[in-house]
Amino acid sequence: MLRVSVQIQVYTGGPVMCNGYLVKGPEGYVAVDAPAGFAAWVSARMPKDAKLTDLLLTHQHFDHVQDVASLQRCTGCRVHAAAQYSQELTLEALAGGAGWIPAVEPYKVDEVLPGDVCRTWAGLNWQVHSIPGHSPDGVAYGLPEEMLVFVGDILFEGSIGRTDFPGGSQSRLVRGIREKLMKLAPETTVYSGHGPNTSVQEEELNNPWLTC
Repeated sequence: MLRVSVQIQVYTGGPVMCNGYLVKGPEGYVAVDAPAGFAAWVSARMPKDAKLTDLLLTHQHFDHVQDVASLQRCTGCRVHAAAQYSQELTLEALAGGAGWIPAVEPYKVDEVLPGDVCRTWAGLNWQVHSIPGHSPDGVAYGLPEEMLVFVGDILFEGSIGRTDFPGGSQSRLVRGIREKLMKLAPETTVYSGHGPNTSVQEEELNNPWLTC
């Protein structure tokens, strides 16, 4: 199988230092998540004649979606997620207007992903993995030909996403990680929503949530 070379740039920002990713494929750019400040950063990083075609949301907690509406306005990109936008998913409803959850400008989800599917975005062959547990709309986006996967807050280096928010389930999350992410090639690079990259092999061997 011929591997397609991709270029990945990472932005880290917002109130809880969330990672957003810009992926260059043979037919344009794709973004993964949109933390605060991401839209301006993307505009500065892309060539003037380039186009951001799609934005992939790993889930819709506020820290991952604060710049979605801005990115839509700036680029006209299509937004893909496992559910439509709602204040329950952004956690704004949980805060009840108390202010400890930053406000999220409403945005449009152009495609509600139906589960584990395959898609082609920017000329790259993506594999979508539905993995709820941290959030009910949790999704990982893999590029199996490149041996990499973007997981949001599903999996971290040495840890997993918290499961005490509404719709969370530790058992579902761990099961999804084991049944889907740990079945990927051991060399697969894991790009998380917070913190550094890791690999499937590293987490399979050393992550205490997966080795017990």
